[in-house]
Amino acid sequence: MPLFEYRCLGCDSQFELLIRGSAVPTCPSCGSTSLEKMLSLFAVSSDGTQQRNRQTLGAQQRQSSQRAREERSHDKHDHHDD
Repeated sequence: MPLFEYRCLGCDSQFELLIRGSAVPTCPSCGSTSLEKMLSLFAVSSDGTQQRNRQTLGAQQRQSSQRAREERSHDKHDHHDD
């Protein structure tokens, strides 16, 4: 039972579906059967890819924390202006 990636030509959503037998895939968002099968890439896990993923995640978390600090600081300034 292969897992395929699709793009709906009706609503442009992208999704994965597990296709069994001769089942006709439909878009989970709009129900359309007008779909484009996307190129699926298999996942490769190595020490290098794991390290890159950890670095990317760390950078995203730092950016998120910085944005939260900036929003809190902005909210404090707005509160003091009242």
